[in-house]
Amino acid sequence: MIFDKSVIFRFLIIALLAILAIVLFAATTQRQIDKIEKLHRDLSAIATEIDAEVDSILSQFHVELKKVRKRTFTIPNTNLNRIERRVTIPKDVDPLHINQALNLMAQKYDGRAIGSENLKENTVTIHIKLDGYILETLILKSRVEQKPIKRKK
Repeated sequence: MIFDKSVIFRFLIIALLAILAIVLFAATTQRQIDKIEKLHRDLSAIATEIDAEVDSILSQFHVELKKVRKRTFTIPNTNLNRIERRVTIPKDVDPLHINQALNLMAQKYDGRAIGSENLKENTVTIHIKLDGYILETLILKSRVEQKPIKRKK
C-alpha cells in the first residue's frame, strides 16, 4: 500500500502541532510554578511587614504589646505562616476603629481586613487576608474593669 503525499504531509503537520502543544504546555506550566514560588516569596516578605505594622497599629490604640498572646501556625502547602494574636484592648477603644485601621493598612498591600463579632464570648475577630491567604488573625477582647467585691460585715 502506497501512501499519498498529502496523507504523509498531514501526519507531519499533526506531529509538528502535537510537539508544539507539548512544548507550550511545559513552558506555561513552568511559568505558573515560577509565578507561584515568586508570589510565596513576596508574600513571605509582605507578611513580615504586615506583622510589624499590626504591632504599630495596636500601640497606637494603647494596647500593651507585652500582654498580647501571639501564636504562629503554618499555612498548609506554602512556606507562609499565619499569626494569631489574642489582644485585650482598653475599654475606651472601639474594635471597629482597629478594624478600620487594619483594613487601611491591608489595602496598601492589595489585601483586606475582615472582622466578625462573637457576642457570646464578647470578642471581635479580625482576619487580614492577602491573595487568598489569611496572614494575620487578631482576636480582640475588651478589658472589663472589675467592680470591687462587697464583703458582708
